[in-house]
Amino acid sequence: MRKLLSGTIAALLLAASPLPALADAACSAVGVEPAANAELDSATRTLVVGADIFLGDLVETGPKGQVQILFADKTELVVGPRSSLAIQDYLVRNDGSAGKFIVDMLSGTFRFATGDAPKDKYEIDTPTGTIGVRGTEFDVFVALDGVTRILHHKGIVLFKATGEKHFKQLTNNCDLGQISQVSALLGNSKGIKGGAHTQLKHEFIYSDDQSPLLRQFWMPNALDCLHAAPDVVVDVHDPQHKTPVVVPKPPPPVVAPPPIIFR
Repeated sequence: MRKLLSGTIAALLLAASPLPALADAACSAVGVEPAANAELDSATRTLVVGADIFLGDLVETGPKGQVQILFADKTELVVGPRSSLAIQDYLVRNDGSAGKFIVDMLSGTFRFATGDAPKDKYEIDTPTGTIGVRGTEFDVFVALDGVTRILHHKGIVLFKATGEKHFKQLTNNCDLGQISQVSALLGNSKGIKGGAHTQLKHEFIYSDDQSPLLRQFWMPNALDCLHAAPDVVVDVHDPQHKTPVVVPKPPPPVVAPPPIIFR
């Protein structure tokens, strides 16, 4: 019997090859956006609300596909459009707590938030390195060539390239990291302008617009990273006309993206 991933999975999958019902099934869909597919042992199947997903599944989405996943320990994972992810391991102990969590983000855009599992048990692999978490919310983009960028929102994100011994850290909202042949801290996304800023909005689609997601997958500080702060309305009035004075908020300093970020 296939070992079932314990958690809650959201997906709509194109091709259908139904699996037999399992008595120990413990997954159900929380949101559906077409189109996506899951493949296990060369069998592709359709998932709808309430359907199951298994360890070893390769989840792939189409241009408008989206998979929202809520695991038993409250870990949250979103697989965005044109994305591919493999669920490698999710171990639930006898007391119901999560003891191990491993996924491979192969390509595309993702959102991730830790749940109640021990933080050192999380491992997110990408084609060029590894991401570790310590009570964390962040978005990830994995390019077709494997270059991975991480946009941090809360907690601490650890990351390193394959072959590196030590992790780098992201600790502030909107800090940006990259994994390619080496890992690099790229500064804060609020200071990136022009074409590089536009590219970040295409890569981190949920930091640009959270509306496609269920509210439980929203992150309060995410939109700050790619959107300028509005002008500040100060409670000062013209003596004659009594109209509020709008004082523009000074823009953040313009920081050119390091050459390593966009090739």
